[in-house]
Amino acid sequence: MDRKVKLALAAAHMIKPGMGATLAGFILSSLLKIIGPRKSVARKNIELVYPGIPNSERDKLVAESYDNMVWTGLELLALHGSPQKVLDWFEAVEGKEHFDSALEKGRGVIGVSAHIGNWELGAAWIGQHANSAAIARAADSPFQRELIEELRSAENTLIIDKREPMTRAISHLRKNGFLAILSDQHGGGNGLMVPFMGQVTSTVAGAAVFAYFTHAPILPVSIVRIAPFRLKIVFEAPIEWEKGTDRDSTIEDITVKVNLALEKMIKRTPGQWLWQHKRFKDVICG
Repeated sequence: MDRKVKLALAAAHMIKPGMGATLAGFILSSLLKIIGPRKSVARKNIELVYPGIPNSERDKLVAESYDNMVWTGLELLALHGSPQKVLDWFEAVEGKEHFDSALEKGRGVIGVSAHIGNWELGAAWIGQHANSAAIARAADSPFQRELIEELRSAENTLIIDKREPMTRAISHLRKNGFLAILSDQHGGGNGLMVPFMGQVTSTVAGAAVFAYFTHAPILPVSIVRIAPFRLKIVFEAPIEWEKGTDRDSTIEDITVKVNLALEKMIKRTPGQWLWQHKRFKDVICG
């Protein structure tokens, strides 16, 4: 294991809920707001989604987003030291009947979510209640990749690299597994151009593709931070869809419905979304 990774994990095991973590969160959030990584991207995204928003409200959302980034990181670090604590950090579970009913169908479950609240701890909660896997992209930096992989090992969730053949994810679903997909990022050149937050922009279609081939229910799930180390997981009713005249039109229709579900969860707590992602780069950059 890389020496820097060992040092980071040693520090992680010192993080516990309480005054120490609160102080660390305050310091890190203050620094992040001063440095302002991708602040201009976040501002442009917010202005696009909320036309005419006052600068004060826009900047408040940006600041809240930085706070959420910091606490997501600190909570994930703390999880590695005390993985059994994750259930204690969730104060409420809404819509668990949807979660249970979807698994009872025996076709696997596709969980669609966004980079909102603490999506990492959401994976850890699901990993305690189902045979869980998540599709993710490995970090480019070897240090970041090894650290993230080690931290995620506490989530009890199989990580499937997005560049792997889709047959691995399909196989997991056919074993009645829960497959988590963060579907709110830009879809790149292979994405579908469909509406999202009022803009037609490239969108990842993975959830729709897996649903089409496996008939696994698509379950919207979001994580809401009530306070540091105090979270709520929300399951919505499965997304309803029917096969259209052809595969492509059906997948596009499902993707539109997934985006509507994502919009709902993001607009519920907009300050907890990752506005710094270049989600609308084909709109803003042309």
